[in-house]
Amino acid sequence: MNPFILGIVVLSVAATFLFAVSLIPQKSPLAKTLEELESRGLQRDSKNVRSFERIFSKDKRGQLARKLIEAGWYTVTPAQMGVRVVGGLLFGVLGAVALLTFIHVNFTLTAILGVVAGGIGAYMPIASLERAIAARKVQVQKSLPDFLDMVATTVQAGLSVNQSLAYAIDAAPGALGDEIKSALSEIRLGRARSEALRATAERLQQQQFSTTVTAITQAERLGTNISKVLNELSEDVRNHRIMLVEEHAAKLPVKMVFPMALFMLPSLFVVIFGALVAHYISQPH
Repeated sequence: MNPFILGIVVLSVAATFLFAVSLIPQKSPLAKTLEELESRGLQRDSKNVRSFERIFSKDKRGQLARKLIEAGWYTVTPAQMGVRVVGGLLFGVLGAVALLTFIHVNFTLTAILGVVAGGIGAYMPIASLERAIAARKVQVQKSLPDFLDMVATTVQAGLSVNQSLAYAIDAAPGALGDEIKSALSEIRLGRARSEALRATAERLQQQQFSTTVTAITQAERLGTNISKVLNELSEDVRNHRIMLVEEHAAKLPVKMVFPMALFMLPSLFVVIFGALVAHYISQPH
């Protein structure tokens, strides 16, 4: 068998296996804790996943774990992300080797492009994680003003803060609503509301929501009118959102320079000077 074909087969099998391992969902921390209490340290992860935990340092695993929580990927472990990175690396090398082998490119160019494609493939899971984090923060920012308005209105109507949070979940679909549900579940289990909300803010890592939690905690401690504080926070969040939109709008002319230079100006030159060039070429010399 051709050694290139054999290498492609081996790489494809290895990459497929690693991605299959990385996609196995993990249980929530609470479920893991209960199982550990029952089984006294029984390890349910595969040997491959444990080997990746040994490769990456504890600090890197901690940073990656925080990013996974920030993105809302609670069923993905740092070890699984390491497996995905290695799988992406193998898939990138596999694709480059398979393509360049069939078009008969020399070995040096194949190796260089294989390294480049492998780097791109390894970066893809990290890029997907960063996009998920950014999208989640934007989603929280969009739903936070309506959520605060609903909480303030229900508090003014006479409901308690916990009841208002539970009632206002429908006004916050997506990540914010899910995190508030988790916080309310912790409160029902006996955790203090301020601690549960601070834990939610740590998971989300969204500036406006962290400010909201701090303001609610201080208002409860000082005995301030919470509904008034929430209305002011809602207005501040909306103003901040308007400022961001205006900032993005101000950047559009600069961002449009390169598309115009690459696509619009050549077409414009063809329209203006194309007839003149064609007429000049058609004239006998």
